[in-house]
This record gives sequence, C-alpha cells and structure tokens, in this order.
Amino acid sequence: MRFLAIADTHLGYETGKTSQARKFVYERMFGVFEEIVQIAKREKVDYILHGGDIFNRSKPRKKVVAKAYKIIEQILAEDIGFIIAPGNHERSILPDTLLRFHPKSHFFSDFAVIDLGDCALIGFPYSNNISKLIDDKLTQVLKEFEGKPCLILCHQLFDGAEFGPHKFRFNINHGAIDPLLFPESIKLIVSGHIHRAQSLMNGFVVYPGSTGRTSFIEIIEPKGHLLIDLDEKHLHVEFKEIASIPMNVIEKNLMNEEFNINDLKEKIESGMIRTLIRLTGRALTTDEVESLHNMFPYKQYPLLTINPRFPNQVLKPLYEENLLPFNSPEFSKSFKK
Repeated sequence: MRFLAIADTHLGYETGKTSQARKFVYERMFGVFEEIVQIAKREKVDYILHGGDIFNRSKPRKKVVAKAYKIIEQILAEDIGFIIAPGNHERSILPDTLLRFHPKSHFFSDFAVIDLGDCALIGFPYSNNISKLIDDKLTQVLKEFEGKPCLILCHQLFDGAEFGPHKFRFNINHGAIDPLLFPESIKLIVSGHIHRAQSLMNGFVVYPGSTGRTSFIEIIEPKGHLLIDLDEKHLHVEFKEIASIPMNVIEKNLMNEEFNINDLKEKIESGMIRTLIRLTGRALTTDEVESLHNMFPYKQYPLLTINPRFPNQVLKPLYEENLLPFNSPEFSKSFKK
C-alpha cells in the first residue's frame, strides 16, 4: 500500500497588518492543501493520512470548514482515502460532516482500528492519557491483527522530537511520550503536532511536519509530506518538499553593528513576503523604535514584524552561525516473518 502523510495544515490561519495580507496567507495555506490532492493523484496513493491540526482553531469559521471539507470531498472523489486523527488545535474533535460516512474516509473521534486489507491502521485523537489507551486497547488490537502490518496515526509529542533553529529536544520531563511504551509489532507511528519533519528511534516514529510555516523559527525547515510504501516485508518512507510561504529573517547585533535604518531598508522587500527584523545586543531608544515604524509603513510592508516592539527590551540572538543542519526523513526497513 502507498500512503501520503501530512499534518498541521492549520487551515484558517492568517496573519498580517492588512486584509490583503491576511487573505494572501489564508489562501496560501489552502493552496498547499489543494496541491496535496494533485500530488496524491500523481503518486497514485491509496490513502492520505492527516496527523491532526487540520484547522488552526478549535472553532473554525464556517467558511473554513466548508472549504476544507470540499477539498476532502475532491480527494475521496478520486478514489483516494482520507483518514485523520484530530489534534490539540481541534481539541480532539472535528466539526461534524457527512464525509465521515464515506467508505474510504475516517475521522477518529476515539481509539479505533481500521482494517485496510493489506494492513491495519490504529488511530486516536490527541490525548493527555496515552498510556491508558495503550494498556487497555492496543494489546487486544494487535492480537486480533497478528501477522498483519499495523500502523498508528496520532497527534502526540514523543520523546526525542526536535524543533527550532537549535534543535531543542523534548523529553519525558516535558510531557513527551516514550515510544518504547508501544510494542515492537507496530511497524510505524505517524504523528502530527511537531512542525519539523523528522524521524525518531530509527524510523519507529515519523513526523511529516507542517505543510506551511506559521512561525519564523521554522524558516530553516523544508515543508512537505511523507510518501510511505508498505507491504508485509518492507517499509519505505521518504520526505518530499513542497513550496511554503516565503519568509525572511534579518537579525542584527547592535553591540557589533551601528543602528543604520537605511541599510535595513535596502535588505527588505515590500509586498507579500513574511519578514522578521530582530535587533539584538542592546535596548532600542524610543526614537529608534519610532523611526523603525515610520520607515516601514504597514500598508507597504503588511507582513513585516519588528522586534523588539518597545524600547528598553534586550533580545538575545535567535540565529547563530553554528545552526545544526536539517536532515529530511528517508529510510527503508525489512520485517522478519
């Protein structure tokens, strides 16, 4: 079977200082989701797996829900299945839809298992009590499907997951789940929640990552989807990049450089490019903050963010020269019979 895995589409997300900018970001997030449909058709996948946070808020606007479900309807019309495990942004519950009755779709509202023929897919929405699900239900499911490859689809934080430019690593002290709680008979866990695409424990857990950048700390991360090929003996997972909203970060340490607003302006493009200016090393004066805002009017730079926003704030550098490289998840495994 072939799966295309995505997560954290955050449909309905918008940002910017003008209605035109917010519309641009809103439509771009949907545009990536629509692009996924075309990729799924081209790659001839059997199912699209969504690891949760399909929406950006727990109560999305009606037009956001209608547009998202229309795209899912298009997916199903192509005879491609669609399965989703709701995330924390949905508060583990998705807006109701008749699409849940379609034979090739499933919206997990609780722990459940789907027999896909060549494999079994176990899924559940975001949960703070994952160990109880494993102890009470998972063992019985694995007995029922003994001898058949089993996958898990969820939206959880796992021990070892990394995010940010310096690869901050979560562990069990941050509330992360130990993947060792899950039996080895599970072939793969596909999870949403962490926006960086990555694999943990030699490919036991994979994160597709978000399909678009919602934060400037994601600027160094490629965005895309995972292609997963699975049969009784083999598993192959490969990350495929797709274009995300353009971003630019300009960071200047004012302990080493002069405050030169004209030099800054030369480096910043106007229009629909999300840009972050970070001035570190010392606090800005009131006059300097005011001159920055006067030099970059919001109508001309609707997607520009300037930090610090106020005088007397001292920022530490976010981006250093020794940024760790990003490794896209790609691996193959063979299973013992």
